[in-house]
Amino acid sequence: MAENWSLLGSNGPYIRVPLRACLEELGTLGLEGLDFVPQAPHFWLSHTEFEDPDPLREQAAAVGLSIPVLTPPPYRYAITAPPGKQREATVDYYRNSIALAKALGAGQVVLGAAGACWDMEPEALRQNAAEVLEALCPAAEAAGIALLLAPVMGPDTPLIAESPVLGRAEELAQLLRRVDSPALGVCLDTNAAAAWGDTLPRWFGLLGEKTGLVRLCDGNYHGWRAWGEGCLPMERLTEELRAAGYTGALSLLLPGERYIENPSHPVRQALRALRGGERE
Repeated sequence: MAENWSLLGSNGPYIRVPLRACLEELGTLGLEGLDFVPQAPHFWLSHTEFEDPDPLREQAAAVGLSIPVLTPPPYRYAITAPPGKQREATVDYYRNSIALAKALGAGQVVLGAAGACWDMEPEALRQNAAEVLEALCPAAEAAGIALLLAPVMGPDTPLIAESPVLGRAEELAQLLRRVDSPALGVCLDTNAAAAWGDTLPRWFGLLGEKTGLVRLCDGNYHGWRAWGEGCLPMERLTEELRAAGYTGALSLLLPGERYIENPSHPVRQALRALRGGERE
């Protein structure tokens, strides 16, 4: 089923596992690469600095893994921040993310609107995001890096809500038109999109040419789940990806900490399904 797609694992759920052990385990699974989360304690990245990327790249290469995608955790940075210290730090953080991605050989940086202020008018948040992205896109263009906006969880998922804006496909399409940079695209997160009511045909109808990555995950209104443990029709979603002509990478990163006690479980579950085997 997965012959046309590059399959990417992630260190994201391995937050309680040393990086070397995480990479060694992921290297045994036959993945093509990593959707790497530069998170403490695995890797230090902030708005002021980041650590030497050479050891990370070498450790990943030693187990047969490239790092084509970087997904910086939002921490307290927010692309919807108004002018001021938070916005300045956010722009510096993602500029450092772009520089780190280039040093690692990654071509994509995934970001979103998590951390938005719910007391601000939605249009003000969208305008703030446009201004931040306009500040970031020249650096991304110069580095040959694609910035990919992923939908975030919104008001219909109150336990894990991240932002009241920039979740729907139509809203993301409008922002891309507003910024109008060849460096800016989108990452489809199947669970977040479903929570906003977007179907895959609708998503690709609006954003097909701009979709640089698909994060294929099961889930529900309470968060992301391993394949078969949520409420999404995963087999149908894979067929809809095929029908849309998507041939890029599939990231198997599941956001959140649900699987930190058994971090390999969701990726193994997805690989069994995608490769036609039996699930656990």
